Amino acid sequence: MKTKRVFGLIVLLAGLFLWQPLPMEAQTPPHPLAQPRSQSPYGMDIFGPSWQWTFPREEAYPRLNGSIRVDQLDEIIRKSWGAGVRSARIAAWWCFLEPERDRYVWTDLDYAFQIASNYGIIPVPEIFFTPDWAAIGGLTGKNCIHSTVKNYPPINMEDWSDFLREMIRRYGAYGKNQVHDWEIWNEPDLWEFLYVPHDPANANVTTYAELVKRARVEIDRYDIGGRLLLGGLSDIYGPDFLRRLMALRGPLDIRQDVDIVTFHAFSNHDDKITRLKAPIDGMGYELWITELNTWGWPETVAQATFAALWDKVRRYGITRSFWFKSWTTDWGPGIFSNRDPLWVPGPFNPSPLYETFRQQAFPHRLPSAPVPEWPPAHSLQSPEARLIWHRPLENGTFPIVGYKVQLENTFYRGELYYHTPEVDAWVPATHLHFLPFQIHNRRIVPTAKAPAADDSLAPLTFVSPVPEAPVAADTAVVSDTSARTAAEPAAAAVVPPLDRSSYQLPASLPPGVYYWRVAAVDNQGNVGPYSAPRQILLVPGEHRLFLPMLVTSN
Repeated sequence: MKTKRVFGLIVLLAGLFLWQPLPMEAQTPPHPLAQPRSQSPYGMDIFGPSWQWTFPREEAYPRLNGSIRVDQLDEIIRKSWGAGVRSARIAAWWCFLEPERDRYVWTDLDYAFQIASNYGIIPVPEIFFTPDWAAIGGLTGKNCIHSTVKNYPPINMEDWSDFLREMIRRYGAYGKNQVHDWEIWNEPDLWEFLYVPHDPANANVTTYAELVKRARVEIDRYDIGGRLLLGGLSDIYGPDFLRRLMALRGPLDIRQDVDIVTFHAFSNHDDKITRLKAPIDGMGYELWITELNTWGWPETVAQATFAALWDKVRRYGITRSFWFKSWTTDWGPGIFSNRDPLWVPGPFNPSPLYETFRQQAFPHRLPSAPVPEWPPAHSLQSPEARLIWHRPLENGTFPIVGYKVQLENTFYRGELYYHTPEVDAWVPATHLHFLPFQIHNRRIVPTAKAPAADDSLAPLTFVSPVPEAPVAADTAVVSDTSARTAAEPAAAAVVPPLDRSSYQLPASLPPGVYYWRVAAVDNQGNVGPYSAPRQILLVPGEHRLFLPMLVTSN
């Protein structure tokens, strides 16, 4: 009896420790058995900081006319996925997204985040540049591209909070559940990105600290488990800016608000990384390089030289790096041929660096596409139809832990890109297991005991109930942020996957023609190729078979 009371007390205390009140506006939190996020350190600025006004659109000139080319978005993201890119830094200009107070324009980000998520690429927005109407400098009458005050901070910080609240509610855990890493500003140590007027010394450290504090509030409210990234610091004034920022105390002390410190490096990597790290040595922050390249490298850079740079970065404790940019420029080689200064519609031709990057980032095999079994193609089904598929005929390098199921009814230029899916669900592939939790950097991170001899901890292998009652969630959770590469995968709990899996469509789907597809996901978060789209027709109620009837009259 005493043992039971002690056990009950422990459970109660654990519950009180882990419980956090949810905002009243929040919906039901995402299911904990969610799609694993890639732990690969190989990221990329696929689009670059000005992509929203340089990327091809239906009407190419001027650049903001017409809707963005969805086919071009899919092509560059798909080819980046093929090269092993597993996270994408995507510029999110506040002045583009809220050109007028309370008028939001999300379409470009909606498509970019969704298509990246389709391929298992983690979107990481860098959020910066103030709209004219909110800037300290006042209205200039110019658009976001030509504004002379977009690098000014907002005159009223509540405008910044309001914008972040809308963005995080849209893409965080209680919205589309696509973004959980939020980079606050870009190079705030440089005046061209953050400038406080009438301040000759450009002492914008306190201003930036307030931007960070307010972002932390909104992330904690609307993206449980979301991580705040310090805006990537330049390799010019970054070390001094970071030292002054971390020295702030009182209401502007941000040391407990930051999860990941990010910076940039383009030359003299040893010296610059050492100086950028110095102000935070011993503070336990995870470190990312959100812009990495090397001035002066030719397009035909040798694989050995490229690999040596990544090895050097890892030795400094950098857990994720984003190659800048995806295309070759004066900044250094990219995996696609030169497209500056403005992108042009057309194929994204791989550069000589493409295969080098692929061999370094993902020299492994993905599983083949799952095999759809039911319902038959072109069949009539009720809105609550069950989709059934067989596991892939060919396994990849890593075990399959689940499936990504998508249902779409929107075409773009006669093709399906699943950029606005009606269903985007995660279906775990194996039986349910309960595993211990590990506390990591103020966040609760599930882990699994590995079967390896050293008894080390490994990222959680997400598992599911039997297929007769599958658990589906359109979500991803923040998993352990180790420095392992794809070449050194963490050991995973060995649980035999089921040969057949299923997903029941939600009853809320309106009748109509839909196309569904499914892809396998391995325990490293890699999404394999999708099955060919299969058409079904959803009709109200139970589907019925109607036979022709001959009617005669006298």
